[in-house]
Amino acid sequence: MDSRLNNCWFLEAKDAPIFVLLGRTGDSIALFPAFREIQRRTGLRPRVIVSTDYSNIYEGITYAEPIPIAVNWWEGVPQARAMAAALSAECCVPQWWNDPCPIPPEYRGTFNLTCHGKSWGVNLALWSNYMASMWERCGFTQDEMMRLPLIFDRRNREREAALFKQHTGVLRKPLLLYSFTGISSPFPYVPEVVNALHREFSKDFAFLDIGRIQAHRIFDLLTFYDRAVGLIVSDSAPAHLAVASKVPTIWLTVNGWTGSTPRGNIALHVEYNDVPRRLPEILATVGKWRHTPVNAESRLQPV
Repeated sequence: MDSRLNNCWFLEAKDAPIFVLLGRTGDSIALFPAFREIQRRTGLRPRVIVSTDYSNIYEGITYAEPIPIAVNWWEGVPQARAMAAALSAECCVPQWWNDPCPIPPEYRGTFNLTCHGKSWGVNLALWSNYMASMWERCGFTQDEMMRLPLIFDRRNREREAALFKQHTGVLRKPLLLYSFTGISSPFPYVPEVVNALHREFSKDFAFLDIGRIQAHRIFDLLTFYDRAVGLIVSDSAPAHLAVASKVPTIWLTVNGWTGSTPRGNIALHVEYNDVPRRLPEILATVGKWRHTPVNAESRLQPV
């Protein structure tokens, strides 16, 4: 397969383009803006072969068609690629590092990426991190992806209202969200940050750890995002989800190539290794939110 670098290859497709994207929920969310734009430009709904374990996120959108397959999210790429080839000549594997047929040599570099027992050279001048490489493999520049909106056009408002009522009820203080429960990129300073937040701001905010909420679907958490004055989040699916809201976000990312590109309403970006040194800056940013008026909608008991 060619590099599909910055060429909007999908415009030449006769059939709906097909993607092999078996990765976790956050990986799909990161590419939803691209899928929506592909449908807008071509009128064709992209098809996405996705691991069954992570397919339910597609229930929140109408602009991509999931094809669930019961395979491991990184070992199953060869099987998924074979399925894609049977469906269409136009197949893209954004997470090329899990693909037996990865990027051509001319797009490789000296940075060594080791993933699942395999090593690849990555050209950092082309792709500063994994998200940049995924976006450009899909046919979009990094600048385009920073501008394209993330929209969940199939939200269930009744379900959201019930979830909000279950976990908050009527708010009398501004709602502050946090989540540090990511699996792929575990955050090493949870006690330090959480204890500091409660020590400094226990009288100012209603705290809610959204990483512990068992929502029917992860996009149901947007009901909290829409009502919160701020969000502090590690490099995980809840961080990617925040792009679909206007909530001011402190996004803590993994250092290096495997860290995400913060998008959305970013109030502060801090890499994991810098958190101890920049904790006062994090607290100062949170402190600016304490005088934010409680959203009038949040004062109402959801129905």
